Amino acid sequence: MGATWNLIHYFKKRWQVSDSNLIDWLNFTVFLNAWSLSSNEFVNPYGNGCRSRLWNILDSMLEKYTLEKIRSIEPQLCSPWSGIEILIQLVTEPLAWHGLVIQSCLRSCFPSGKKKKKSGSAYQSSSNLAHAITDSVVHLSHVLEDVMKWISEWRRKPEEENMENIFFLLNKDEHNDGPGKVFRMLETFISSVNDAEFGDHISQPLKSWSPADVARKMMSGKLKVLMEFSAICDSKLNLLQSMKQQIAQL
Repeated sequence: MGATWNLIHYFKKRWQVSDSNLIDWLNFTVFLNAWSLSSNEFVNPYGNGCRSRLWNILDSMLEKYTLEKIRSIEPQLCSPWSGIEILIQLVTEPLAWHGLVIQSCLRSCFPSGKKKKKSGSAYQSSSNLAHAITDSVVHLSHVLEDVMKWISEWRRKPEEENMENIFFLLNKDEHNDGPGKVFRMLETFISSVNDAEFGDHISQPLKSWSPADVARKMMSGKLKVLMEFSAICDSKLNLLQSMKQQIAQL
């Protein structure tokens, strides 16, 4: 028990975690919390009596880092994609694993789907666990709702504005490496294609290359990923809501 609580205090000190280690730390915390629940450390020895201290910390960490990401990324298709990749990984890995742990706790608390008559500490333990699950479900639901609202902001942007933003990104600071440099190199090369040098079979397809088509494909590709991400969030939100309704019926 002492080792677990030492790790909890260590996590509190390590509250600020770099992006490169963030997912690993959160995944580890999810599984450490699951282990602590199965090792009779559910009740906080400091008097919480409702859910483990680590469970509380985990909920707060998932909320903190997820909301920080959506607040730091402007809803524009020219925004850096690395932050969006981390946000997607936050939801599909640690938050998803935590949801499965909560679902498992619910099933172990009421395996038959019906509340059985209990007395004394057994009833109190199940009651505390049910309250803990409800609090966590509400907490995580709010986080997912905020993520889905953030995604909806992307859909409100008109296509013309998205195109302008992408072209701006590709054309700014021409001395830096990145997609903009590659884009300009291709544009310069295409404009200098010589029919005699390459022949009609090659030169004509090359000349048909359109910067606008490239920008449009970039835009549609990113929007497709975001819509798939929105569907994942919606699915997880529905699962959390079903667990909340299940508890209410017990």
